[in-house]
Amino acid sequence: MNRPSRSMRKLLDSVATNNEVAALDVMRAAELLEDEVLRQRLFNLIHQLNQDADDLRLARDDIQGSVIKFA
Repeated sequence: MNRPSRSMRKLLDSVATNNEVAALDVMRAAELLEDEVLRQRLFNLIHQLNQDADDLRLARDDIQGSVIKFA
């Protein structure tokens, strides 16, 4: 795997990890809220952050797969 591909994979993985950490922090904060509407909106945001992390990791894996195909 060449250096730009490796760097892109590392970046995608880093952003995915940051999304997951942010989701956990938001979840902790949401659990303390009494406002049910705001809590639900934050839970939707948490879901989206985790989904984005999964999508980023799939994109990371696609970069490796495309490099292997051309090697």
